[in-house]
Amino acid sequence: MSDISQIRLFFFIGTEAELIKVFPIMMELEAKKIQYCIISSGQNNITESRILSLLENKNLFILDDEKNIIKSYLGYIKWWLLTGYKAIRKIKKAFSGVNLKKTILIVHGDTISTLMGAIIGRVLGAKVAHVEAGLRSRNLLNPFPEEITRILTSFISNIHFAPGKIYCDNLKRRKNVIDTGMNTIYDSLQFSKKYKLLNPIMELIKNKPFFVFVLHRQENLHNEVFFNEVTLKSIELSKLLHCVMILHKPTEAALLRIPVLFDKLKESPDITLVPRMDYFDFMKLLDKSEFVISDGGSNQEELFYMGKPCLIMRKCTERNEGLNSNARLYGGDLGEVLKFYDSYQNMKASPVTIKGMTPSQIIATGLLDFLV
Repeated sequence: MSDISQIRLFFFIGTEAELIKVFPIMMELEAKKIQYCIISSGQNNITESRILSLLENKNLFILDDEKNIIKSYLGYIKWWLLTGYKAIRKIKKAFSGVNLKKTILIVHGDTISTLMGAIIGRVLGAKVAHVEAGLRSRNLLNPFPEEITRILTSFISNIHFAPGKIYCDNLKRRKNVIDTGMNTIYDSLQFSKKYKLLNPIMELIKNKPFFVFVLHRQENLHNEVFFNEVTLKSIELSKLLHCVMILHKPTEAALLRIPVLFDKLKESPDITLVPRMDYFDFMKLLDKSEFVISDGGSNQEELFYMGKPCLIMRKCTERNEGLNSNARLYGGDLGEVLKFYDSYQNMKASPVTIKGMTPSQIIATGLLDFLV
């Protein structure tokens, strides 16, 4: 870690998905020669991420190791309480030469680390800035615990960077709400175009047309009936168009609980199973696909910016991007899977472009304004 006495910006990162969405902000700060520090909660191990190698900044402070987390609801709660409690003392000790009351701690999105970071920031006396603020589903239990995390983080935060007017409107009772126009994932997507595809996936599928299937949200994976049925639908659809299924670690764990289903996937010549990919490679895979079936909110945004057809495996979404254009909610009817296939060609759209400042430029500028 370099000299930290001048650091006044801290990014509190829990998952690699958060790192993906905030690293363009870090790049903007580096362009302005501004120092910052990344505090990793340890929810994901981000130390091996290709993204970190692209950053000049070498200030990384790690609170815990992902290996220490028992991957269950109770396990995450225990980890959250213990890690959060210990973090206060650890950060005070590591940054004793920094006046933390004159710093800004930046959190992102709606993970359990988001709320942890926001609470830690306020306890330490720092200003808390929430990036991707203002998303709301209006249902405390869907998605769970993300909706609760968003509400509590908004209540705690001093500064709110919201990715569009509709999200700013959800924060009317809050002060210091800045409209970034779009999500920082737009900037991440632009960066992804600069880097070569490292994964051999295109060789595995022999350049045949394909769709991508992603199911990784805990609420879906723990609903064994739903998980089984939607996966069987994707197997059925793969007879019409080759399927590339992404195996996140939780997805693979869910399949191991249903060995008959896992065997069907592994034995099918129409399905290619691929472990979770590097972000830059994954964006290239999505871009080369015909369409995507996913339960991921970030995927909805990325595919909107690409103009790529997608079926969102959720009954409702807190994101507005792409709805009624390139994106469709399945809405609880699995019959939508095959209906979507029949109409996806008409859902293709042109990629989104930005004129003027990008979301990350707006946020980097805003952070420096609040430091004054």
